[in-house]
Amino acid sequence: MSSLDSYTSLAAYSPFSPLTTFIILTVLISYTFLMRSHFNTLRPGLALKQEKERNILEERYRGIFERREEVVHHVAWAKQRGDQAEEEVMKKKCVTIDKEIDELETRINKIYKSHGVRAKSS
Repeated sequence: MSSLDSYTSLAAYSPFSPLTTFIILTVLISYTFLMRSHFNTLRPGLALKQEKERNILEERYRGIFERREEVVHHVAWAKQRGDQAEEEVMKKKCVTIDKEIDELETRINKIYKSHGVRAKSS
């Protein structure tokens, strides 16, 4: 029995043509590669959950950073008016906001690291 005969006999039992098999394998390999390289998981549900969590954290980060800019503006304004009590209160608030920002940065970087990606630099 030649190799050509064994191929034709196997092809007769296969429900897929060689082209269909090639296409299916290409799609599966591409899916596996893309999911692993971009999301570090093969489960799309988990990838979507992580993406949503990251987006929520980044939105909170932007909001807190805007709030910090307002507090810094109020510190300068209090300093300009000579209101030292208000200036000290705003400086303490700024330190608290900085701690919140650091915590969020840590959480966001942890998510990026789990994906095998470096965090965006702002």
